[in-house]
Amino acid sequence: MTTFIEKHEKQRLREQREAEMRLKNNRLGMNIFQASWIMAFVAMIVVNWQLRFSYKEWPPAGIEPYNPLLPTIATVLLLISTWLVHNGLKVLRDAHIPTFLNNWRIAIALGIGFMAIIAYEFAAVSDAAMATHYGITFRLMTGFHFAHALVITGIMIYVYRNGQKGIYTGDEQDSWAVEGTAKLWYFVTFAWILFYIVLYWIR
Repeated sequence: MTTFIEKHEKQRLREQREAEMRLKNNRLGMNIFQASWIMAFVAMIVVNWQLRFSYKEWPPAGIEPYNPLLPTIATVLLLISTWLVHNGLKVLRDAHIPTFLNNWRIAIALGIGFMAIIAYEFAAVSDAAMATHYGITFRLMTGFHFAHALVITGIMIYVYRNGQKGIYTGDEQDSWAVEGTAKLWYFVTFAWILFYIVLYWIR
């Protein structure tokens, strides 16, 4: 006859296996999502290259090339933000909740700074540039990336507030939201670096 203790142990093991399977499925789903969306960003880069090869000059004659100074600052802010997100997840695994919160608070602020610069770059495109594919593709690419960064920053803020409420303990299962959001921010960073190189440095 199965005792109450044995039933309880079996139930605990079953719940643990289910939690491990959910975490595994979450990670697989995130990997598939990231791969699929990176392809969307790569497709935009391919379109950019196809259009630029239809012009004798890039940028077209009479159009000033984009100044990389502010975008370089934005890229540095984003890279530091990403490092803080990564470090925050790492210290959370060790149950250092205050350090995790500090890292994410600064990371969010830097992410907002990054978006402010990209929004400025988007708005600063001249009418002359917008009359060519040079300006149109720039706005399409920066706007597309900005929209993703904005949404994921909102998720980061939501996760941060949950952290303030003590929802996360550092256990892999109960802190999947933190891990998943960190991976989304890694995606934002990787995608931006691709765009940054293509838009500002490849002539």
